[in-house]
Amino acid sequence: MASMKLPWDLEEEIISRLPPRSLVRFRSVCKRWNSVFNDQSFLKNHLGRSRPQFIFLAESKSFSIGVDLGGGVDPRIEVCELASDFPCQTKNVSINTIRTCDGFLFRHFWEKGVAIWNPWLRQVGWIEYEDKAFGLCGVGYDSTRSEIGYKILGRFYSLRREVDGSQRGYHRFAVYECASQALKFIDSPFTLWPTNVDPTSVNGNLFWIGYSDEARKHVIQSFDFTRVTFNENFCLLPCEKILTGNRLILEVFEGDRLSLLNWNYVTGMIEIWVTDNKVVVDRGEQVVWINLMTFPTTTNLRNLINKFWGIMYYISDKTLVLCWSDDVTREVCVYLVREDVFKKISIDYGTSLRYYHCVYVPNLFPLPLEFRSLQV
Repeated sequence: MASMKLPWDLEEEIISRLPPRSLVRFRSVCKRWNSVFNDQSFLKNHLGRSRPQFIFLAESKSFSIGVDLGGGVDPRIEVCELASDFPCQTKNVSINTIRTCDGFLFRHFWEKGVAIWNPWLRQVGWIEYEDKAFGLCGVGYDSTRSEIGYKILGRFYSLRREVDGSQRGYHRFAVYECASQALKFIDSPFTLWPTNVDPTSVNGNLFWIGYSDEARKHVIQSFDFTRVTFNENFCLLPCEKILTGNRLILEVFEGDRLSLLNWNYVTGMIEIWVTDNKVVVDRGEQVVWINLMTFPTTTNLRNLINKFWGIMYYISDKTLVLCWSDDVTREVCVYLVREDVFKKISIDYGTSLRYYHCVYVPNLFPLPLEFRSLQV
């Protein structure tokens, strides 16, 4: 009996739905399957189907936590140890930083360098600064160029002597261009980079929640890698921040938009706001926010958000997916919230998953050629 072959477009559609971990193994099945890894349209199609994951780092290991909702509230949780044989290791993960930009992970090792990483392709690149004191704030690129050239916004801690003879600390900000390895100091309206700010990279630029002295309120601030400038007042928040209570967390929504989680201390409600369009720093028009979800908090969720630190989230299938880790108890939990549904799932994985860092969308894009110095 003759073997039946599926049409190539149907075959490609099927394999585009597979998770990255499986696809990497299957690329050795045949030359045709392997060739799709060089097809940009296939990679973008696969990225559009990928679910976000939570990335955790430990002293010598890295993990991802995937949540498959399965169309209901009984999800499948997959904890996967990631290949992470970096050029160096660290004894104190809490002073290191990890950022995500355009589908790649950038892990900063204090006073050593930065690893550019795609864990699913087992690719790692390495940047080693001449001045080891350069600290990473965030990663982006010039969005006007056809070829993406990654840049790192960072800072140096310095001391200056005041008139009274005392010394005061401040940050000097600089942009490191990865391709040319050039470091350029820039002007900044900020004296110090806030320790509690984790910038979100969207469309090549950085966004975070800050306080505007001019507006006298909390706003979204930004850094434009194209113009190499800070914007202290990119846009107003869609909700008022109450200094004594509510919690705000900024994340990416659908790849090119911003989402904001607001737990209102006064009403006890959780609001999820999203920008109506793609976020562009020089669009010259007012940013419009849409209230995507609103629901009351349960006692358990209220206690969780009160802790604030260690919380990550994303939106999938009209469900709020939260992940939280406790540095003291080392407990890691996933929470699913949708309308009147609240579900807590504890992750039993020993004590390794201690430090949380970011939400990441797995993909199969290879590292740019200038970064492909290592394989892990």
